[in-house]
Amino acid sequence: MDKKITLGLMGNPNCGKTSTFNALTGARQHVGNWPGKTVEKKEGSFKHKNYDIEVVDLPGTYSLTAYSLEELIARNYVVDEKPDVVVDIIDSTNLERNLYLAVQLIETGANVILAFNMADLTKNYGLKINVKQISDYLHVPIIEITARDGTGIEELKGAIINLYEKGEEKEAKAKIITYGKEIEEHLEKFTEIINNNIKLPEKYNSRWIALKLIENDKEVIKLIENLDTNHVVLKEAERIRKHLTDIFGEDIDTVIADARYGFIHGIIVENVEKKEKKESFVDQAKKTLSKPVYGATLAAGTIIGLMFLFAGGGIMESLSEFLETAGAPEWLMLILVDTIVVGIGAITIYIPFVVLIFLIYALLESSRMIKGADTLSDHLDRITTNRALGIPIFLLLMFITFNLTFEIGAPLSDVTDWFIVDVIGGAVEGILTSANAPDWLLSLALDGIVAGVGSVLVFVPFIFMIFLIIAILEDTGYLARAAFVMDKVMHKIGLHGKSFIPMLLGFGCNVPAIMATRVLENERDRILTILINPFMSCGARLPVYILFTAAFFTGTTMVFGFSLNTETIVIYSLYLLGISVAIIMGLIFKNTLFKGLSSPFVMELPPYRMPTLTGVAIHTWERGWVFIKKAGTVIFAIVVLIWFLAALPAGVEYGSEDSYIGGIGKTISFVFTPIGAGDWQSSVSLFFGFLAKEVVVGSMGVLYGINGETGLTEALQSTFTPLSAYAFLVFVLLYAPCMVAVATIKREIGWKWAIFAVFYTTAVAYIVALIVYQGGLLIGLG
Repeated sequence: MDKKITLGLMGNPNCGKTSTFNALTGARQHVGNWPGKTVEKKEGSFKHKNYDIEVVDLPGTYSLTAYSLEELIARNYVVDEKPDVVVDIIDSTNLERNLYLAVQLIETGANVILAFNMADLTKNYGLKINVKQISDYLHVPIIEITARDGTGIEELKGAIINLYEKGEEKEAKAKIITYGKEIEEHLEKFTEIINNNIKLPEKYNSRWIALKLIENDKEVIKLIENLDTNHVVLKEAERIRKHLTDIFGEDIDTVIADARYGFIHGIIVENVEKKEKKESFVDQAKKTLSKPVYGATLAAGTIIGLMFLFAGGGIMESLSEFLETAGAPEWLMLILVDTIVVGIGAITIYIPFVVLIFLIYALLESSRMIKGADTLSDHLDRITTNRALGIPIFLLLMFITFNLTFEIGAPLSDVTDWFIVDVIGGAVEGILTSANAPDWLLSLALDGIVAGVGSVLVFVPFIFMIFLIIAILEDTGYLARAAFVMDKVMHKIGLHGKSFIPMLLGFGCNVPAIMATRVLENERDRILTILINPFMSCGARLPVYILFTAAFFTGTTMVFGFSLNTETIVIYSLYLLGISVAIIMGLIFKNTLFKGLSSPFVMELPPYRMPTLTGVAIHTWERGWVFIKKAGTVIFAIVVLIWFLAALPAGVEYGSEDSYIGGIGKTISFVFTPIGAGDWQSSVSLFFGFLAKEVVVGSMGVLYGINGETGLTEALQSTFTPLSAYAFLVFVLLYAPCMVAVATIKREIGWKWAIFAVFYTTAVAYIVALIVYQGGLLIGLG
């Protein structure tokens, strides 16, 4: 039987911890929550030699000071759970900052391995690191890795087992830093007092406990209060703290932190050499493109992009004619031409423009209008974070994201639609009919489950496409730049760029986006960010947009001489509207509920990296699977409920005004008539959409009794006009967050704000939709 090792994975944000976790565990991972907390807990496992190694990916943190919930969880796991080994992922290009957490970890007495990640970038940065000497200084093993391509991962696995089998002398490691004569004398005596007066659980290192008490650590004080019945230890800690503060003239925790940084700085000076050199963009680009996979890909992408740019229509037509002549079936043409070829064209058509931008930059640099830079990332940042270009580039990338989502997702959605309606629906109908199933069961299966859940699942390709692109932007390091360039805009509403990160996550799902506001230290900033976050259009709303744009906004539109997909333009306008409304409401809140200055913003920009296939695939699947799982559970339950309400009372025509659900719809439809959604079916779909936004589409599929996207599109065209359809989409974009998001708001900031969020977002949605619809009628768009 294999032996087991528990492994804690730690590191600063943006150090490559997730890439390391993926490289170690592959697909053998799952996500849950920490007990009693809403913080995500990611676990995985792998086998090496005769060991089963269980890996816990701890929240990213800069220290073990326990100011935030993430820091507290990470520290408690290391100190209380006592994993067999802790691997601290270190960004090799930023050792001074990353080693602070490493030193704190070593001081706890844990069995620590340092994984110096991004070893491939150190040469580009002109760094020469004496890894062996640093290892000797810190008394811990150090392994150099490049997590994104797997370099050094096998060596890391071997080091984990070696350290587990060997064990370490905890007391020796805990004293790697000498804090100076004054502090050390008090620390040594205080450690003796602790050992003599209280019985510490074996898992705690007494020197570390003494140090944390002197630093006035609230969590450790709580722990000792339960053990120190005579208050001898706590009184002594207070006396030492006051005495040392008087001696040094500043808070003792600051003095101790400075000592750690001084120790680390000494290690860096002794063991890291940096060659100061400014290289041109052309020279650094040559280094990158000299790698065959990068150079060949860019060259091929540019050639193919130019072909599609100038002769795309001819390529498509010729290939279609060839396949028709060869007698290829329709499904094969759909996959080859409409999916693969269109997808290649949609992606590569942008590459020549990117190459042109970089050529212009290289020319400006060669003319000495731009100076050289340390790294390729620095050169790229001059473009992507430029004051004039930063926001336009962000908006352009958003548009490209939606355009690619449509171009590639649409044909895949058609295949999914065919599979659900014709294959699954036909099979279910055949089985039930041959079994002489009663009419109500046939109706439940076809009109309820297949029509309801199926009308949502046909949009899975779109959801996966948008999550795929977001994962690529995230893994390259661009999303951090997006937050940086939006800092100035966010300051207008009393926030800063750091608040934009949770808002960006809201494009995927508002629930993790709301939870991500925990990175904001200021409570005012946190509440304000949560309140405007629901206006960020989540992936659950996307099926509604796609359904309505396919029905009312097809074809192409000329913009600045370019023929653009009208569906993309309409959906893009909704996302921009959501951001605009969030900014406007932020301004209103800033001058009413949340008066005051925003806290200062300092944000780390990680180096640009080439995303890995494994990392992107895992991120895309994790987020997409949540959508599929919701369709199979929450949406399934809701559409079955809607079917029963549409079929009862007994004897009424299914889905008629005389059914229970028809009664609900007639009762509330007058509210939605002014915004152009006065038919009872659409009113009911908005009502149930509060539970989950995907249900808007699912309920329409049930209520109209139609299987598949095509039939539902035709039903909508007989009910809505383009103007009322757009007003409906505006309301869906802005109205109350879903039930799960509301519950998350309640957990994070309380019921008062959760209820306020429901009512104020719905009021804003109604007002904006009313302006769109009634304003459109006034100018003759109806």
